[in-house]
Amino acid sequence: MFYVDVDSEGRSKRVKQFIGKRGEMSERAARREHDRIMQDVNRRRGSVAPAYRGQSFAEITELWRRAIAPNLSPSTVRQRESYLRVHVLPRFARAAVQSLGVHELQQFATDLRKSVSRKTVLNILGAVFTILDYAGRCGIRVPQVRFSDLELGTDAGSVTVPFFTRAQASRIVATAKEPYKTIFDLAWNTGMRAGEILALNRGDLDFERKTIRVNKSSDDKTREIRQPKTRNSVATLPMPSALEGTLRNYIEHHWQKNPSGLLFPNHDGTRPRKRESVVEYGLKPLLRKLEIPDRNTGLHAFRHGLATELAEASVPLTVLRQQLRHADVKTTLRVYAHAIPESQRAAMEGVALSIGTEVPIGTVEAS
Repeated sequence: MFYVDVDSEGRSKRVKQFIGKRGEMSERAARREHDRIMQDVNRRRGSVAPAYRGQSFAEITELWRRAIAPNLSPSTVRQRESYLRVHVLPRFARAAVQSLGVHELQQFATDLRKSVSRKTVLNILGAVFTILDYAGRCGIRVPQVRFSDLELGTDAGSVTVPFFTRAQASRIVATAKEPYKTIFDLAWNTGMRAGEILALNRGDLDFERKTIRVNKSSDDKTREIRQPKTRNSVATLPMPSALEGTLRNYIEHHWQKNPSGLLFPNHDGTRPRKRESVVEYGLKPLLRKLEIPDRNTGLHAFRHGLATELAEASVPLTVLRQQLRHADVKTTLRVYAHAIPESQRAAMEGVALSIGTEVPIGTVEAS
């Protein structure tokens, strides 16, 4: 039994709906059909389905915080907690996790797009799906909603991510002083993330095999060394010959031994350097000196620049993904979509030159 609205003045009537016969339907099937019907009724009346005890979104979030969050990197937890606190919990804290279907999440995403970018919407929804996934693994029934079920619009008008060209990176490395020279050279020649570079120690460099081991990361805020961003982030990367020379020179003439063996420790030799300090005191002054745009530019511009360079060189997708260690191939594909392949660039330049020499400006030839 349930109530439905009968007019605009708020009057309603009670409705009975037959679900099935006891001998022809199990109790579990009957409850599942009852939940489906009531979700539809609540949706049409504009209300949120009530949560059973222990199954509200806020309660499942608390379980996730205690059981899963401690095993993630601090930066990942901070980002997800920010999305949950600012966007998700104000909307769904008291809602039953089983009530968050396609319609509810689509409307949520549509409302978000009024104030944040598409990429931010994806990240916020990712935080929601993380909680729902944990609820499902705990045996709680949750709707099977995927990103592909939602319409999130396009990236039109989104902010372009800054990146260095190969020529710019070469000028930066050539001009920088130690230890920044080696940090920047590592960032370009390996595509490593800032936290991964700052967490490196002497034992991660294998000059005999010419490889660099990546298996940890320094947290931006606490500088605590933890596991890297994802399982895919753990890898052994090649050490190009030019980078080998830079590393050998740094270790022989500039590196100071310290208890942790960190390659880039702070002045006391007790913790990794702060990423913000490397950007503020090592990178930004160089960019201004070399007249390279520095707005919103950090160490990630080396990684993104390398990715763009490899994509324009038509490096196979698998090689690019292995070097950058993306957890999702879609991330690698977005790099290819961002970069304009050199062959395409050359073709368009050829067309532009031929038009410019054969057709006077201001005239149009009939085709």
